[in-house]
Amino acid sequence: MKVGVLLPRSTDHPAMGFDLLDGLRLRLRYEGLEDVKTISENIGFGEDRKDVYAKAEKLLMQEEADCVVAYLSPVNAELLYPLFETAGKALIVLDPGMNYPTDNKSSRAVCISFQGIHASYLSGKSAGMDGARVVLATSFYDGGYRGPWAYSRGVEAAGGKVVNNYVAHYSEAEFTIQPFLDAVHAEAGGRVAACFSTYLGTRFINALQAANGSIPALEFHCGPYMVEEQVMAGYRFPNGTFYAHVPWFTDLAGESNAIFIKEISDKKNKTANLFHLMGWEGGIVAAQFLREGGAAPIAETLKDWSYESPRGTVTVHPETHITYAPLYFVEIQPAEGQSPKTTLRERVNVGGSEHKDILNDQPQGMVSGWFNQYLCT
Repeated sequence: MKVGVLLPRSTDHPAMGFDLLDGLRLRLRYEGLEDVKTISENIGFGEDRKDVYAKAEKLLMQEEADCVVAYLSPVNAELLYPLFETAGKALIVLDPGMNYPTDNKSSRAVCISFQGIHASYLSGKSAGMDGARVVLATSFYDGGYRGPWAYSRGVEAAGGKVVNNYVAHYSEAEFTIQPFLDAVHAEAGGRVAACFSTYLGTRFINALQAANGSIPALEFHCGPYMVEEQVMAGYRFPNGTFYAHVPWFTDLAGESNAIFIKEISDKKNKTANLFHLMGWEGGIVAAQFLREGGAAPIAETLKDWSYESPRGTVTVHPETHITYAPLYFVEIQPAEGQSPKTTLRERVNVGGSEHKDILNDQPQGMVSGWFNQYLCT
């Protein structure tokens, strides 16, 4: 049996493709499928849709892959649906979940989502509690995805109000923290909804630390990929308290997580990260399909199917063909000279109807955005 893999590249996460592939291969071996061959193709940042299609076509037609695991946004994955329907093969999408899905879906595709939009919505609710006036801070890059929209919807749902939108410029030469400082001075006692990722989160946090003496200690409700543990290693935290909703973190209790972390450590001599986990879950789903699927469409074979992941019980929704799982409300506690500690405050169980409600609450009318996959810059 053969599993094709469409791997991304990322300037900010240079090991992303390696970690995804390692997680996938290790899980297949853990499942006892050591004879399964993995064949990878690099799709760069994912913005060249013709290239993505050509690489997927090569895996199916030349390499005769039984299924393909791909790190793709929902819109880019949709372009591959006719190809996989024609070939009668399975597509397993790995998605950080920072874009909304389209109305189109395929019985030949399922999506393992890490629910970034849902996490952003919940952090928006936390920021907006008690009718708080919220400064929404994001970047030019993150504004091209749907995290800021989900944040604003969460703030509104909690009775709060977004009173200022700070957008950090992508260019280092044009970056300035001053408009944000002006906003928080004007809204003394308000909260901050901080929707950042990649190096832009580091730039934002470190600029605030440099301005510590001129601003009060603030309450930050951070985006799920802003507090990814490898990213936080570059932070110099300002005064304040830091919260987030995340799909997973290293110290999460449970046997599945302990096994996963040990496998990555023992076999690769690395600390497990989110990209290892994405590949690991791709291996869980691929193994189940290869054993059970045969020629049947993957969305029918795995309809309403659940599996145990390091992040908890993950379920394939029978209508959306997208997974949902628990999310975790955490506090980030900086420590001088040490890595920040992620402490669990609450496990947030997610049901099928809530999963659908979040995905259906999309911006209406004309919207803009990026073609590249999230975190691939």
